[in-house]
Amino acid sequence: MDMMLAEGVEEQLSVIDLHKDRPLLAVDVDEVIVGLAGHLTDYAQENGFTLRLTSYKLNGALWRADGSAASGEEFQSLFRGFFETQTRHQRAYPGAAEALRALSDRIQIVIVTNVPFYARADRVANLQGHGIAYPLVANAGPKGPTLHWLAERAGPMAFIDDSPAQLASAAAEAPGVTRIHFVGDDALRGYLADLDEAQYRAENWTELQKIVEATLLGP
Repeated sequence: MDMMLAEGVEEQLSVIDLHKDRPLLAVDVDEVIVGLAGHLTDYAQENGFTLRLTSYKLNGALWRADGSAASGEEFQSLFRGFFETQTRHQRAYPGAAEALRALSDRIQIVIVTNVPFYARADRVANLQGHGIAYPLVANAGPKGPTLHWLAERAGPMAFIDDSPAQLASAAAEAPGVTRIHFVGDDALRGYLADLDEAQYRAENWTELQKIVEATLLGP
């Protein structure tokens, strides 16, 4: 079955220098490398809203100062404003840069993030500021087709993401890729139990590094 890449994704993939004989790690950004929900909560408050998370989803979690639920349009406006103004300032989770640097000695690394295309340059700048400078693909929609494309051009491959939907997409479209679930935010992690979509789960970047090394490099 042909897998359709989202518009604008293939041209980003085509310029990445991949080596068929080297293992590959694809890694998400929001709530994996950098925090999102905590930062978005602060941004919402600065703009007269309150973000109340009761599950692992942002939709429906935004409230006005008077206690009424924000509209979908208000949420989308706040979300866009966040990525337009805050992407360059997102804070990295402890150990992320160090773990990726250690892994990169023997493993190819590609960032696969669903950051809005208009914020791609800011995301690259933010990560570089944290010492995380690897090829970056601004994806749109399910990541499975992108992972499939990458897996065909590299050695053994693993994928780290916080999203159950993206891990499920990987399982469906790139089943040979090892799927690792990770949520960097301690409070958010409690909303998700072990996922059938993931083969491994980690609670910090030290654990992530060990899992990636074991699955891609062996004993």
